[in-house]
Amino acid sequence: MTLYISDLDGTLLNSSKKIKPRSVDMLNDMIYNGVMFTYCTARRINSSGPIMKDVNIQLPVALMNGVFIYDSKKNEYLRKNFPSASSVEMLREAVIRLNERPMIHSVINDEIRNSYLVGSKNLNSYVEERKNDKSMRPVESYEELFKGEVFYAVFINPVNKDELDKIFIPENGFSHTYYKDVYHDDEYWYEVYSVTASKANAVMQLKEITGADEIVCFGDSDNDLPMFSVADRSYAVENAAPEVKNAADGVIASNEEMGVPLFIEKEVFERFDYNRPENDIPDEKRFTAAVEKALARERSTIGTLNEKTIHNALKCYYCDEISHEARIGDFYADAAGENGIIEIQTANFLKLNKKLSKMLRVCHVTVVYPFEKLVHNFSVNEQTGEVISSSNKTNNSYSKFFLELYRIKAFLTNPNLTICMAQLEINKKTYYKDNRRIRYKGIPREKIPVRYIKEIRLDNKEDYMQFIPDGLPEQFTKKDLGKLCRTTDPSIMLEILEYVGVVKRVGKKGNAILYSTDK
Repeated sequence: MTLYISDLDGTLLNSSKKIKPRSVDMLNDMIYNGVMFTYCTARRINSSGPIMKDVNIQLPVALMNGVFIYDSKKNEYLRKNFPSASSVEMLREAVIRLNERPMIHSVINDEIRNSYLVGSKNLNSYVEERKNDKSMRPVESYEELFKGEVFYAVFINPVNKDELDKIFIPENGFSHTYYKDVYHDDEYWYEVYSVTASKANAVMQLKEITGADEIVCFGDSDNDLPMFSVADRSYAVENAAPEVKNAADGVIASNEEMGVPLFIEKEVFERFDYNRPENDIPDEKRFTAAVEKALARERSTIGTLNEKTIHNALKCYYCDEISHEARIGDFYADAAGENGIIEIQTANFLKLNKKLSKMLRVCHVTVVYPFEKLVHNFSVNEQTGEVISSSNKTNNSYSKFFLELYRIKAFLTNPNLTICMAQLEINKKTYYKDNRRIRYKGIPREKIPVRYIKEIRLDNKEDYMQFIPDGLPEQFTKKDLGKLCRTTDPSIMLEILEYVGVVKRVGKKGNAILYSTDK
């Protein structure tokens, strides 16, 4: 079994200190399918926990560069790698003698506290960003600074780095890391902790706890080098420091490009063969025959036609009848053939989530969505068969389609998934008792497809570009998009286009978010 361990800041998290929604979905799907994934960070649990709360981590995590191994499911610390009392005394003496102003992490009254001297200018940005953090503990003296069971020290821009290097060595019971902060270019962090508490030891402890056979690590900074040294394989994200790239077995996409989840997904999940049609023009004769076959089947079984005719016609169009209702594990697919699974879904894509999570691991899946592009409406006298009235409607709104995509958005970037919008011409008949068109319970309706107008396939980012209207400014707001797509809700449309990487946020115009197409 392979255990994947990722650093957080600069590696899994983007420059805004967040994990992208698409990364969350990808990781959760992989974890659901049995992939072993966890993280090793310099953060504390009250810092990493809220950021990673949407990722369904099932395994223990390593915190504060390996000081703690924490089980979030049981809400308990499995390992505490603290320095000895003599090492803490050496730390205290060095801080006072060198007049340094670090942050000291310690356990006070069974609570983890972060103590710092009031007026420490080197800590201004750190303290300001955590002004609502109840674990922060301002103090007035060195005596108070070292109160409790000390286990970690952080020096931001230390004045006496060379002196610190001589003191905080393994022979004195210490490990330390020194690196440039990911989020503040003018800050360099010097972190000190027990020699038993490196990221390397944390990785080995996680391997022992999980029973993994192989360890694969991801990182970006100098403090990730210790875990690289003990990993079976290590990968640096593209934005990593040069020395980290040199130490890694390979370089993957950056933290902004979701390098870690994309790498794992590509490594653990197979990509299946799929033959995409050369054009979007449906086979008219084959579709007519499929409709006739669906109608014959329904008349022989249920009598009155209903909306299932569209579903059955498309099923007959895409696959031979012998392949209908194919069993895939615990699920049934509408059909399966040489091009993988075919699922016809007229609405409520939520029902597809569990199916897709399993089916995409065994073959390519095409989800066909019937889109009623042109509808001929007929009101019919049930007694005489006379057409009371008729009208035509052309549907140019993709709001419902994008809403359905939103319901399965976790899978939209999966290379084994194709979305196929089947644009149809429909005859819709509504029957009434007489020409007065009085409604009654159980009033029969028919929806019969008469023509397959166009097939729109969405396999990749480029396919989604066709929904970007002509005349859109290089940088645009939701309102700008709405003006050009008047029949489609621009909010849900932008949600999907951003998720699949067609558009990206580039700034603000007043209170409105500015987007641009990512061509």
